[in-house]
Amino acid sequence: MTKEQIIAKANHAKRLLEDEVLLEAFSIVEEDIYKEWRSSEVHDYDKRTDLFLTLKCLERLKARLRAILDDGTIASRS
Repeated sequence: MTKEQIIAKANHAKRLLEDEVLLEAFSIVEEDIYKEWRSSEVHDYDKRTDLFLTLKCLERLKARLRAILDDGTIASRS
């Protein structure tokens, strides 16, 4: 991938990370997961595991977007 492509991807990631609708959606989904987890039965391991994995996927998505942004920051400095 060229430097310009990396920077373009970073700019797109920045727009996504600053998008109010997307940030609100992330927040609502995270809140829903926590609510569902708190209301789940202690012994419902499958449901609790599924909720945990869903939360981790959301965190991983956010982290990947931040990594793309960081890559672009580094590329623009070189």
